[in-house]
Amino acid sequence: MTEAEKGSATLQGVKMVELYKLVWGKYDKWFMFSGILSTVLYILETALYPIYSKLSDMYGRAQMYTIALFFYMVTYIAMACANNYDTLVGGQIIYAFGYTGVAILGPITIADFTNIVNRGLMQSLYNIPGLINLFLAPRAADALYYGGHWRWGYGMIPLILLATCLPVIGTLWKLYFQVRKAGLLKEFKEEQVRQFGKPEKMSIFQRAIWLCVEIDVVGSILLIAGLCLILLPLVLATTSWGGWGSGITIGTLVGGVVAWALFAVWEWKFATKPIIPLAQWESRTPLYGVCALSTVTIISSTNWQYYTTYLMISRNLTVSDATLLERGYNVAYIVCEFFVGLLMKRFRVWKPFVWTGVSLIILGVGLMIPARLPHSSDAFIVISQTIVGIGSGFLYTPMLVAIQSSVPHDDMAIATAMMQIGGSIAASIGSTMAGSIWNNMLPGQIARHVPGEYDYAKIVGSIPYALSLPKEQYDGVVTAYGFVQKILSIIAICIAIITFCFTIPMKSFGLEGYNEDDQQKEGGSDSSTAEISSKIYK
Repeated sequence: MTEAEKGSATLQGVKMVELYKLVWGKYDKWFMFSGILSTVLYILETALYPIYSKLSDMYGRAQMYTIALFFYMVTYIAMACANNYDTLVGGQIIYAFGYTGVAILGPITIADFTNIVNRGLMQSLYNIPGLINLFLAPRAADALYYGGHWRWGYGMIPLILLATCLPVIGTLWKLYFQVRKAGLLKEFKEEQVRQFGKPEKMSIFQRAIWLCVEIDVVGSILLIAGLCLILLPLVLATTSWGGWGSGITIGTLVGGVVAWALFAVWEWKFATKPIIPLAQWESRTPLYGVCALSTVTIISSTNWQYYTTYLMISRNLTVSDATLLERGYNVAYIVCEFFVGLLMKRFRVWKPFVWTGVSLIILGVGLMIPARLPHSSDAFIVISQTIVGIGSGFLYTPMLVAIQSSVPHDDMAIATAMMQIGGSIAASIGSTMAGSIWNNMLPGQIARHVPGEYDYAKIVGSIPYALSLPKEQYDGVVTAYGFVQKILSIIAICIAIITFCFTIPMKSFGLEGYNEDDQQKEGGSDSSTAEISSKIYK
C-alpha cells in the first residue's frame, strides 16, 4: 500500500487521526468526517497529484516542495485555532493541498538522485521514521486531549515540520542555486532554443492559458466531476438524498458517467499534455503496476475505514489501545519495505517479491474474516494484520521501482503521479464502498440485534453512549458491528485476488541486467537533471 493510500497512506508525517476522532467526537461529527469528507479529500488529492508533478518539472522541486510544506503547516495552524466544526473542515481542505505535494514530491526527488538498483532501498528508507509515529501519536493524542491541551496536538506539528524539513529544503535550494550559478540552467534553455526555436513572448492571459494546457485543467476538472458525481451518491443516497430512486441520486450518477466519458474522449483526442500520457510509453508495466497497487489500496480503505471504532466498541478499548492493536500491519509493512529494498539491491530481482507479497496479502486478508469477529483473540487480530503488512511491504517497493523505471526519466514524475492518482482514486472508491455498506447495513443490523428502545444516532455518533448501554443492548450493538465488519473483510478478500491478475503481464524494467557502466551513466544524468528538469520554456 502507498502513501497516497491508506495502508501506506497512513504514514502522513506526524499523523493525528486518533486526535481527530476524539476532538470531532465533541461535535458528534466523526462518522460524517470518515464517510463523506474523506471521500472528498481523496478526490481533491487525485486532481492535485498530476498538477504538483508537472509544476515541479516546470519550476523545480525546491519551489514546489516549499509551497507544499507551507500549506501543510498552515493546515495545522488553522485546526489548532478552530472554534467550530466548519474551521476543522476548512483545515482538512488545506491539508489536501499540503499533503498531496509532500506525498508526491518525496518519491520523485528520491528517484531523481538514485539509479534502478538503489531506488528501492532509498524509497523504503523514506518511510522508516514513520515507525516512531506509529506508537507515539496515539499516546500523545490521549495525553494532550485528556490533559485539556488538544489544540497543541495540532499546534506542535508546524513546529516539528519546520525543524525536520529544513535539511531537505535547504539542500534542494542549495543545489538549485549552484546549478543556476554554474550556468547549467542557461545552457539548458539555450539547448531548448536550438531544438524548438525561440519562444514567442506571451501576455499574462496567454501565459495563464498555456499553464492551463500544461497541467491539463480541463482533464482534471472532468476527472474530479466524475469522481464526485459517482462516489458521493453511494454514501449519501440512503442517508440524505431519499434513496436510490430519488431524482438527485439518479441525476448525479448519470452525470458522473457522462463526465468520465468526456474525460476519456478529452484525454484521447484533444489533450495536448494529458494527465496520463500512456500513448507515449512503449511499456504497459506502469499501468499494470498502478492497477495492482490500487486494488491493495481499495482493500485497506474498505477494511480499515471503521475498524478502530469497531475495536473500541466491541472490545471496550481506548482510542490509543485500539490503534496500537491494529499497528501490526504498519510495522510489518515499513520493515519489509526496507528488507525488500536490500534484497533487490543484492540479488537484482523483483518479481519473486511481488508474487510473494500478493500471496501473503491474500492469506492475511482471508484470515481477517474470522480474526475480526467480536470474540476473537487479540493475538489473532495482530497475526492476520501483520501477514497483510508483510505482503504489502513485499509488494510496494518493487512495484514503485517498476513504475518509475519503466518510463523515460523525463516522464518519471508523471509516472509517479499516476501511481498516486491511482492510489487516491482507489482510496476514494474504498472509502465510499465502506461508507455505503456501513450506512446501509448497520441500521438494519442494529434493529435486528438490539432489543428495546434505543437512539441510533447516539449509538453511531458517540462511543461512550454505546458502551454505556445495558448489557443486552450493548451485546446487540457489538453483534451488529461485527457482522458489517465481516462483510467488509469478505469484500476485501475478493479484491485481493484481482491484485495477482494485474502483476502477471508486467515486464522487466532492466534491474536484472543493470551493470556498473549503466549506473555511472544514469547517476551522472540523474544528478545533473534533478534541478534542470525544471523545464519551463521561458
